[in-house]
Amino acid sequence: MSNWSTFNKGTAASPPSITTHPRGVTISQETTTTLTCSATIESGTLMYSWERRSDIRWTTINNANSPAYTTNSNMAVGQYTYRCVVRNEAGSVVSNSATVNVYGPPEITDHPTGGDVPMGRSITLMCRASGLGTLVYSWEKRSSGRRWTTVSNDNTTSYATDTTLTIGEYMYRCNVGNEAGSVVSNSATVNVYGEYCPNR
Repeated sequence: MSNWSTFNKGTAASPPSITTHPRGVTISQETTTTLTCSATIESGTLMYSWERRSDIRWTTINNANSPAYTTNSNMAVGQYTYRCVVRNEAGSVVSNSATVNVYGPPEITDHPTGGDVPMGRSITLMCRASGLGTLVYSWEKRSSGRRWTTVSNDNTTSYATDTTLTIGEYMYRCNVGNEAGSVVSNSATVNVYGEYCPNR
């Protein structure tokens, strides 16, 4: 099947002139974006095709033969460069290239660290992550072999433990997500000891 489509039939006089170039964008994994390109001619037939660069070569994309091209949703994290080629019977022109940046889930750069704390006191845990998109933080706690339960959805990089915890060991972890997915930090153990002091 041809990778070209035709538009604006007539008598060719001169090569096309691109009026709208495709523009780069940053997207998350498992999503798509649509690149657009438009051109004009005095008369004749406009034909479009799209190309993607691999290393230093440009490769024509099969069946991408209209003024708009929608990327695949299964692209790996990385940069992808596209361009549009428009031609008629008199010649062809190439658009500016457009880079699509595909990003994945965040990466945790600082994991929370636990510690010992007396009853009635609190310890503040910290977690930081890097990544594109909107980063969203939540905190979870587990104690005595129980399941992980969410203790904070405040979207903060820190969490202060509850001052009403009784003696024992408590494990905490941070969940960080963006539009592409989420990651979980290493767990941090907080050891609560001693007796409750009302004058904390």
